[in-house]
Amino acid sequence: MKVWLYYRLSRDEDAELNSLNNQRNILVEYANANNHEIVGESFDDNVSGMHFNREGINKIYEQVENKAIEAIIVKDLSRLGRHRTQTAMFIDYLREHDVSVLSVTENIDTSNEDDDLMIGFKGIFNDMYARDISKKIRAGYKQKQKNGIVITVPLGYFKDKNTNEILIVEEEAEIVRKIFDLYLSGYGLKAIAKKLNDEGIKSPQYYQNKMYNKKLPCNKPEITGRYLWVNTTVKRILQNEFYIGTVTCHKTYTSKINHIRKALPEEEQFKHENFAPAIISKEKWEQVQFLLSSKRNNVRASSGNPCHRYTGLIECGDCGCTFVCKKRKWKDKPERIEYNCNGYHRYGKEHCTAHRIDEGHLDKLIYDELMSIKDEALANYKSIESDVKKWMSNRGTVTNKLKQLNTSLEQHKSDQKEILLERIRDREHADIYTEMLEKCESDIQKLEDEIKSIQDYNSTIKKRKAEMKDSVQIIEEIIKDEAISDANLRLLVDKIIIFEKDKKMSIKIKLNAKFQKHKDCYDENGNLKDSAFTV
Repeated sequence: MKVWLYYRLSRDEDAELNSLNNQRNILVEYANANNHEIVGESFDDNVSGMHFNREGINKIYEQVENKAIEAIIVKDLSRLGRHRTQTAMFIDYLREHDVSVLSVTENIDTSNEDDDLMIGFKGIFNDMYARDISKKIRAGYKQKQKNGIVITVPLGYFKDKNTNEILIVEEEAEIVRKIFDLYLSGYGLKAIAKKLNDEGIKSPQYYQNKMYNKKLPCNKPEITGRYLWVNTTVKRILQNEFYIGTVTCHKTYTSKINHIRKALPEEEQFKHENFAPAIISKEKWEQVQFLLSSKRNNVRASSGNPCHRYTGLIECGDCGCTFVCKKRKWKDKPERIEYNCNGYHRYGKEHCTAHRIDEGHLDKLIYDELMSIKDEALANYKSIESDVKKWMSNRGTVTNKLKQLNTSLEQHKSDQKEILLERIRDREHADIYTEMLEKCESDIQKLEDEIKSIQDYNSTIKKRKAEMKDSVQIIEEIIKDEAISDANLRLLVDKIIIFEKDKKMSIKIKLNAKFQKHKDCYDENGNLKDSAFTV
């Protein structure tokens, strides 16, 4: 017969017994011994038999469709495939085209109906073997993920293969820091990529090639060899938690059988903090994530310059449009940045008013607001500090009180046991003992609540004091230069809504936190006239 030789090797098999050369020799010897004409051959190296999307199998399809072969010779049916359903379907396809499969070591011929039962058994056995191996490999790798495992490190790091130690590469780390700083200063993804390309800074692929000799595939276009930055590369770096030293394993799962990749929920992932040395501080990384996730606040510049501070934050309260920025200059006065309603700018004064506001005025309003919050936080801190002092001065009394309450609680629990025993002994008066038990249980609950409230007060007041101190320090850090940075501005401000009526403006500032609402009124010169708090 005109025969086709097919042989396959997967990574989990014994290289000596199942080497491709060894399989081929067996097939050639069998074909010659039976006077078959070898038309051609194909093979798959390091490929699982649980799917049929293989190059060697595709060549068989071509030969069958061209009616060029009468049989396929394999060492055993597991070489053809291990997935019992797909293997059975492939054999049926061959039978429809009058092509048989000859298994050398198993002495099976698929054209022989007497071998059908054996083919079925072999299919089940081969399938179970593959699934069992897959399960063991997956379990072993999952254990490694639980302990923390890094295969390839991102730009900025180098992994020593001998010691598995992860080290920072300063030349690359500076690029990463530059990207984070540029984004926080207002540059968009496209603007950062353009800036890096203009400065001749190579993309991560260049450093992968330099450190690990990972060259680009030969089928890539010529431009990829220039190692240029693109938006997606910049975004991947900004979102990579590795740069704060955190490694997250088991984020996805790929089936060894059908090669389908699925994302796993966070509760099934293994997160290892401080696994690698950090290039970016956690605070800076969280700021970047906030800006990336906020669609409205994520209005980033696409040109070579950062966007204006309030772009995307201001909304017209009268027509709902966003504001556009204009630079203005009058005679010898310094240049000023103004924001106007885009509805007025686009549709004219018949549909909306300019709502013109100076950037400096907005800066002052928000700065004054933070100063007000800081003063309130300091007042609360001093109030809590006073409570702590009172608590500490009465600590001895409180300690004695707790001892008395605990002693009383133990006594009531003891009484409860005695009453319970008496109720069992004296069944005739069980109702009286039941009332006594209910009263005892009520007293026990009151004592436990009182003890808990004292203990909670001790821990809560100290925790609240620490939180207030942190809040004051955070605000002081934000306004330390008597100005708010672009990054902090976008982290603090949720939305600014501006109304205009009868040439008078009303500005509503919403912050990204639950603060007490209040209203400030200013005169024509911008001086504060009145301030009132609202519920």
